[in-house]
Amino acid sequence: MSDPESTHARSEREPIPRELHSFYQDRPFVSCTRCGESLADFPDGFRISKNFKKGEVIIEYALCMPCLAGMLEEASEESKGKLAEFQEKHFRNISGFDECALCPRTREEAKNEEFGLVGVCQGDNILDSALICLDCMEAMNGVLSEETRRTWDRFRQENFPGVPSDFEPFPPRPAPKVLS
Repeated sequence: MSDPESTHARSEREPIPRELHSFYQDRPFVSCTRCGESLADFPDGFRISKNFKKGEVIIEYALCMPCLAGMLEEASEESKGKLAEFQEKHFRNISGFDECALCPRTREEAKNEEFGLVGVCQGDNILDSALICLDCMEAMNGVLSEETRRTWDRFRQENFPGVPSDFEPFPPRPAPKVLS
């Protein structure tokens, strides 16, 4: 039986941490990057994603759940299946920004490389969070079909005109040893 105090602590809502605020606007995200609607208007919440390289933000966005679901629907059936299989095999059922959600790599170990932070939020609160190290981002990218990669390219071109056309959030590399 679980300790009632620890159950209560997990159910408390926490404010969205500053590191998930928009670096470029120097404030919390207020609108969906894809549809432009106010994130406060979505009772199902939204997801914030930020990629860092050597401590600097290289890309950040917030997607309302309908837009996130729409992007996932645009992924090929092959990619959906392979991503689900990948996550089932590697997901570690941990939250927070201290360790990768898919491998034992710590944030400290990844800090001089690229890594991603993801937060699932509702209103002003964070409901869940994860860190994904570069090796795991690349491994996930490796299972995507060309069709699904084109969906990401279209999203990037439509929403990040300042990002160079050759920018790839997951540059090609061999599959990391940790996941082989």
